[in-house]
Amino acid sequence: MERLINKKAPHFTMEAVTGDGEEFITLDLEDYKSSWLILFFYPMDFTFVCPTELTGFSKDCHLFHEAGAKLLSVSTDSKYCHQAWIRNGLGHLNYPMAADKTMSVSSDYGVLLEDEGIALRGLFIIDPELTVRYSVIHDNHIGRNTEEILRVLKALQTKGLCGANWTIGSSNLTLEQMTEEPKAAASLETIRLYSLPGCTYCSHIKDYLNSQGLSFQEINLETDQAGQSFMEERGYTALPVTIIGTHEISGFRLDKIKEILNGQ
Repeated sequence: MERLINKKAPHFTMEAVTGDGEEFITLDLEDYKSSWLILFFYPMDFTFVCPTELTGFSKDCHLFHEAGAKLLSVSTDSKYCHQAWIRNGLGHLNYPMAADKTMSVSSDYGVLLEDEGIALRGLFIIDPELTVRYSVIHDNHIGRNTEEILRVLKALQTKGLCGANWTIGSSNLTLEQMTEEPKAAASLETIRLYSLPGCTYCSHIKDYLNSQGLSFQEINLETDQAGQSFMEERGYTALPVTIIGTHEISGFRLDKIKEILNGQ
């Protein structure tokens, strides 16, 4: 399949039915110029997973409208089939349903199952310049998450860099964030933990370091003579003793360890 991301969206002209099932209309890709378009394909009318998606998008349609985006669903069913489903089970939708009877649009967007004559669950976010900015294609057994689609739309609209797990309202990555060294990076190879088996406080510190993905050297004070000598020389009695670079923390001082690792 040819790449669509950052390319002009394949043109389409399709007959459709309005979301209330009352009127047949013709829709053209050019109709969506100057607004964002969420174009999503689904396999078939009168099925099981599809209505959960169609009604889910309809329920959140106002959120997409507030973000300057319009919704358009597409399947290879006819406009008459769409209308019958709206009137007999699906109910009113807040966006139109397009009919790709020739299957050409599904094919152009790379979601057509030729042997079955139906579309996969493909979704495309098209920007106001009619350029494809995002696409996702699901197995037909899996419905899509409208909150995730809205998150991606909002991220694209920031026109900035959005890091992993970016959420709506969060800041974009800055040049400083992209070039700075990880706060604890310089300490990764210089963390030592002096501990004893069965020490609960020692286990808590180890669990924390592991949760942060930090490697460390553990010195078993029960068997390590050099470690025992170190403790005697320093006069340390509280466990564990955590060494981070030039910092030595005696006892269960998780707050101090976090402070040092975060460079505060």
